[in-house]
Amino acid sequence: MSDFFEFREKMTKRAKTALPDPSPEKAQKALTVSQLTREIDRALRDHLAPSYLVKAEVSNLNHHAGSGHLYFTLKDADLCIDCVMWRSDVARLRFAVEDGMELLARGSVKVYGQRGKYQLYVNSLQPLGKGALELAFQQLRRKLEAEGLFDQERKRPVPALPLRIAIVTGSQAAALHDMLKVLRRFPWLRLFLYSVPVQGDGAGAKIAEALRHLSRRHQQIGGIDLILLGRGGGSLEDLWAFNEEVVARAVAASSIPIITGVGHEVDTSIADLVADYHAHTPTEAAQVATANWRGIVEAIDTSIVRLRRGLRTSVQQARQRLDGAARHEFFRRPLDQVNQLRQLIDDRDRSMRAAMNSGLWNLQRDLREIEQSLAEHSPAVRVRLLRQQVDSASQRISYAAAIDRVRRRAMLDARERELRAVSPESVLRRGYSITMLKKDKSVVRSILQLTGGEKLLTQLSDGVIESTADDPKQPKLF
Repeated sequence: MSDFFEFREKMTKRAKTALPDPSPEKAQKALTVSQLTREIDRALRDHLAPSYLVKAEVSNLNHHAGSGHLYFTLKDADLCIDCVMWRSDVARLRFAVEDGMELLARGSVKVYGQRGKYQLYVNSLQPLGKGALELAFQQLRRKLEAEGLFDQERKRPVPALPLRIAIVTGSQAAALHDMLKVLRRFPWLRLFLYSVPVQGDGAGAKIAEALRHLSRRHQQIGGIDLILLGRGGGSLEDLWAFNEEVVARAVAASSIPIITGVGHEVDTSIADLVADYHAHTPTEAAQVATANWRGIVEAIDTSIVRLRRGLRTSVQQARQRLDGAARHEFFRRPLDQVNQLRQLIDDRDRSMRAAMNSGLWNLQRDLREIEQSLAEHSPAVRVRLLRQQVDSASQRISYAAAIDRVRRRAMLDARERELRAVSPESVLRRGYSITMLKKDKSVVRSILQLTGGEKLLTQLSDGVIESTADDPKQPKLF
């Protein structure tokens, strides 16, 4: 700005030495405002440097929504200057300009004729104290953190055993080889490579589009269980694509869990903070994805052993229950149950007959008493009525007794048929047989009871076959 003040002082001296003679005959020709403004602008262009670097504080910031141009004022302790930054230059800024921010502004001084003032036309801005990328990183981090995109509650759990994994990285990137070195240890995994540029202009937009495409269309290719997003190490400028807001929002909106592995252990990008799991390197990202697969063989072997043990226990318990049922008295002598039921029915029949006879005797006794009483009082009609009631009651009792005997006999016959169906004789008639040792008539339940040479009896439905057991250890000739 010292050049400007020197220029101003020269212009003042020149004006004093060239003051026109106030006499009318020497008066100058009048200029229009436009002509005067052009003269001033030409003088500024001729005597000022094409570009100045100005250190100042930003105030009165106005980002015009329609045009995208940036209007603001740069000021120091004493003076200020109005500034304009065109939309094309604003688009190259890595950070958001804010009031009160101290900046280094580079631009040229020109006249704005419509307002009759000079302005600084800025083409680049650089924050003081820290780099533009670092400032942009911190600004975006605060913004997304306030929106809750870093909250652990909104992040999805990583699948325990992912089978279909999509890798989003450069096809020639070292990160791809690092991840494949781990993933190829598990040949049953299905891997899908979505190649994208991982640095440079437009890389962030392409990474975001890849994540959106996988989120929308992954069901059409059979489903994706997990996405690995990563690249190797580099400077902040190299990794900047993973710090862009469009990538962060694509990671947050993905319907598929995402593990990021960007840079080295000391690097942390915005995408890492939003991701469902932040691995420090691409190799670690692949290791996290396959962590549970490494012990799956041992887990399957353990499950097989446990299953076999459980099956053996179940079979033994079932065999014990079957043997207990076979030893039950009901299956050993089923006709005894039938005979007991027959005896029970006979007892009930006798009891019923006795009750009926007792009831009839009581009725007859009552009738006799009534007849005697009637005979004494001669109520002939009442006697006939009572006699009819007695006869009717006797008939009902006899009929009920007969019906009950028929029902109980039918139940007994049905129970007898059921018992005969499960009796050993019926089983033998269906084609089964029972093999016993001849010496003690014990049932042969396993070939382990035979050593060879024992006399055997095989019970069939229509007879018994006698045979001799071969020695299982002797080779057969034919």
